[in-house]
Amino acid sequence: MSVDRRRLPQHGFPRPRLPQHRFPRRGRPVPRESPRVNAARKALLAAGPLSSLLYVVATDGVAAARWDGYRRTEQMVSELLAVGSPGRDAIVPLLWIYTVLFIAFGIGVWTSTHGNRALRTGGGLLIGYGLWNIVGGAFPLRLGDDASIPLHIVATNIQLALMVAAMCFVAVGFRGRMRWYSFLSLVLSAVMGMVAFMAAPGPNLVLGIGERISIGAFLLWVAVLAVVVWKRPALWKCPARYPTEVPPS
Repeated sequence: MSVDRRRLPQHGFPRPRLPQHRFPRRGRPVPRESPRVNAARKALLAAGPLSSLLYVVATDGVAAARWDGYRRTEQMVSELLAVGSPGRDAIVPLLWIYTVLFIAFGIGVWTSTHGNRALRTGGGLLIGYGLWNIVGGAFPLRLGDDASIPLHIVATNIQLALMVAAMCFVAVGFRGRMRWYSFLSLVLSAVMGMVAFMAAPGPNLVLGIGERISIGAFLLWVAVLAVVVWKRPALWKCPARYPTEVPPS
């Protein structure tokens, strides 16, 4: 009697057939997170939406309210931060808090990557963006002093370069809707920023509204990124008896 060896179990036990989506071709094993580490990571990610909210409150809320005659729809946000601005003393401490929150958010993204190099690089660039707030603070605008404008523009352009690079790497680290949303947010922020730049020095509606759309697109993107990365680890879970790898997003 002949026996078909192809039907015999190998090594005495049949090999389990696992869902294909649990084992993508690329990726690294995901370490198990303890509840304490997971809670710390989520706390860092939560700092992102908080930083966006604080920025809006600090600029168009607190600082603008202290400047009689300031027109939010026609004047630049940079004027609120300038030396000599009536609201500068109130906004500077809030912006320090914003910087700390944003750096914490960048660390949260960086620690949530689990082998996704593009997203990890994006998290590092977000940290750099937050740290540059400290450096850029040494080159503020000074009301009535045109000599302060060139250095301020250089510092701002470096920060914008970090922002663009971070959004690009984060977009590449995802697939699907988050990738398209990141690129669309980047395009909207860049286009409206250029429109506002061409409308400077103002005051005019194109300058004030254009700059706020540009800034708002980035602030909203930060909040959305925090929510998406917050939810990602739930998609990576699998039975403990089998190792898993990070699925491409």
